[in-house]
Amino acid sequence: MANAPQVTGISPKEGPPGTKVTIRGERLGRSQADIIGLEICGVDVLLTSEWVSPNKILARTLLCRTKGDIVVLTKSGGIGSSTVQFRGYLEPNVGPTKESAVWVEETVSVGPRPLSISTYQQEDPLQISVEGNEKKYPVEELVELFPDGSGNLRADNFSGAWFLLENHHATSFEDLKSGLHFLGRKVNFQSTEGKLSFLKENINSVMGQLDALIELKEKCDSYRKTNPNSYVSQIDDSIGVCEREAWKLFQGVLAKKDRADMTRNALSGYQRFKFLFSLPGTMDSSIQKEEFDQAINDYGRAKTLFQQPELDKPIFRKFQKEVESRVQKLRDTLKRKLLEKPPNAEDQRIMLGYLRTLECSEDLGWDCLTCHYEFISTSMKNCFQQLSSSEYPKDILRTPSKHDPQLASQPAEVVFIENLCDIFLTCFPDFWHFGQDYFKGKLAVKPNMSRQTDMKKMLVSITQLFATLVTSCLIPHKKSEFTWNRSSDSLNDCLKNCIPIIKDTYTVFLELDTPKEMSELLKQLLFELRSYLLDLMVHQLSVQIEELFKQETWTSEPTDYGFTTALPSKYETLVINSAKVIKEVLLQKFSDENMLLKSEDVKRNLQQNMGKALSSFSDTLEMLISRSKSPLKFGSSNASSNPETKMVAPPSHSTCLLLILNNCSFTKEVILPQIQQSLTKLGFPDMSEAVEIARRGIHGIENLTFVKYTEMKYEPVVGQIEQTMYAGRFDWEKCNEPCAVRPYVTRSLLGMIEVIAEVTAVSEKLVISLMAQVVENVCEEFTRLFSCVAKFSENGSLQATLDIAAFQEAISPFLNKNSRAHVNDTLGLIPRSKDLLKGSRRVQALLDDHRKITRLQFLCFDIPNQ
Repeated sequence: MANAPQVTGISPKEGPPGTKVTIRGERLGRSQADIIGLEICGVDVLLTSEWVSPNKILARTLLCRTKGDIVVLTKSGGIGSSTVQFRGYLEPNVGPTKESAVWVEETVSVGPRPLSISTYQQEDPLQISVEGNEKKYPVEELVELFPDGSGNLRADNFSGAWFLLENHHATSFEDLKSGLHFLGRKVNFQSTEGKLSFLKENINSVMGQLDALIELKEKCDSYRKTNPNSYVSQIDDSIGVCEREAWKLFQGVLAKKDRADMTRNALSGYQRFKFLFSLPGTMDSSIQKEEFDQAINDYGRAKTLFQQPELDKPIFRKFQKEVESRVQKLRDTLKRKLLEKPPNAEDQRIMLGYLRTLECSEDLGWDCLTCHYEFISTSMKNCFQQLSSSEYPKDILRTPSKHDPQLASQPAEVVFIENLCDIFLTCFPDFWHFGQDYFKGKLAVKPNMSRQTDMKKMLVSITQLFATLVTSCLIPHKKSEFTWNRSSDSLNDCLKNCIPIIKDTYTVFLELDTPKEMSELLKQLLFELRSYLLDLMVHQLSVQIEELFKQETWTSEPTDYGFTTALPSKYETLVINSAKVIKEVLLQKFSDENMLLKSEDVKRNLQQNMGKALSSFSDTLEMLISRSKSPLKFGSSNASSNPETKMVAPPSHSTCLLLILNNCSFTKEVILPQIQQSLTKLGFPDMSEAVEIARRGIHGIENLTFVKYTEMKYEPVVGQIEQTMYAGRFDWEKCNEPCAVRPYVTRSLLGMIEVIAEVTAVSEKLVISLMAQVVENVCEEFTRLFSCVAKFSENGSLQATLDIAAFQEAISPFLNKNSRAHVNDTLGLIPRSKDLLKGSRRVQALLDDHRKITRLQFLCFDIPNQ
């Protein structure tokens, strides 16, 4: 049914028969008449029930020995349900005339429940819950407010205001109205409800007395029928007989009590003597089993017994000396265990309590602190010595590491840092807390306050030792009394794994709230490690950049700076990725650490080291200059299949040099500014100086490559000039009349055209600068050769003037100041060359013919104008 009663609470939840319980729930009837059934543990207690509200019923339990539900049956809702249970039990009923294993004192009350409507505990007449009134109203204020009043319901000076303030000062007004309604209803029906309530509360006693009266009346009526005249005197005689029998029983009970007392006293004395005589052996056994609390308790009992006057006899004094010797043995054992290593702080606290009970006057608390200090120092030093040697026990290794489970084994440095931090975090907090408890008087010893300075020195010494061992392992160049004999192949990776471990240690250390001096030591240690790791990571970047030449495949793609390879982009990617790792690992602040870049020294070193690292690219390019002499496979990029936009021919040494020149220009103008911008975004300090150092280094390599390439190209051209000039035993003094420009000029021009073609295929921007240098060297060679001519004939002068004029006209786009000077010097060595150039029609005609014949060659030299 929707309105079925539901019991959700009962208080108390267990008790003997007659226990008054409060049943709470929902829909527990509309009135007393609405309740037609109430069972607790299957026993009907309807007669003892008292309806208070639809949410509350009072009742008394009857005889039940099990645990069961509380079921309410109402006319309006039917049979209800219960979410709680009540457990009934029977209390032991021991009387003065019953046999018992223990003596029952006369103060124990026995017998039936008192037949009284009153109770010892004052009940709330309003029947309002006091769950929110845990905080009582101050009694002093109540006395001050109501000097002549009282909150006791049975007192003559009862004050309702006192009662409400004392019991319901936090009760809402609506609840007070409900309580007043309940009280009014109870008063209105007091004439009937009061008697009924009395009977319900004492139903067991009333029924028992009623049965006894009925039985007595039946016996009296029966006796009156047989003895109508003397039944009163007979009753008096029976009562007298009962009184005498009761007295006999009582005397027997007293006699049993006396005999029991005598036996108990004898047994007690026997037990005391047995305990004292066997105590030395018992204490030896307890000490051997390390049951120290048992031994101390036995000694305390014996000490009390030995102080009794009746035990002041020689035999007991002898056993007392034996006991004292065992106590001294116990003291020595406790002292030895107190200073055992590794020390256990909790065990030491217990041992100090034992020793205090045994009246040990030494300053054992300080001895414990010294033991902690020596153990921590020795453990950390032993850990360093074991792992710093070339061979160390394999069981020391942690495989896999908790910080890098992917590794099958760890370097000795990482294993040492893990073990060292474990020792520090395991032992130091106990040492610190034990010292705090010692000086605060929380230990079972009297503290020596004059040792506070020594305690601080020990704490600082341990922290300093920890920092020293870490730096000796991870920073080899730092001088220390400890030497790390092992050297890891990659100290950079070791530091990356070790710094997080030390950071975790530092975080736990901060939670201990130690003096600032010690936390500053660890903070400085972390700062030094991170600074050193920063130097190593930048140095590693420098090494990686230097080895980039191994990744050069000479695959090129066109850019605004001509064809370039992927090497500059790899250079940029490597620098940016390394910078991101540096920022993630080092530059971000962790916990209470100092920011690295707030230190001017760190910032300055970073700028210098980054300058060296960035300029390492020039070393890579320099390596490529020499390596490019060996034959290499030169493939085209997969980015495009158009042969016009990429080089597909295998590169020669000269082509590689041209690609290096393009890479230099592209790196200086594009890559380095992008690197500087990215470093700024990542939070690095101003790297303009480092970038400038790299730019100067690359510029130097560019000049070196330029010189090597021009030397490579002008030497073949210059080398064939003299041989071709004097081919066929040509002599300027016996020269025939000129009919065309001689072959040595045309061959020189063809050699330079080859250079132009090669440079143009890679980068048109390099044509002018490279060709200007080649032309300058060729012009210088012409000057040298003509300066060696002893004499020119008329035809020789005409031929030489024609040759130089044709050469000058072809190379005019690439003439620089030095080249023009060499050409003028050469013409100055030829007799009448200037007059011939101005007035000789023959020379002009031959030059015109030469232009027509070499028109295509002339177009090759016209690239700058294009």
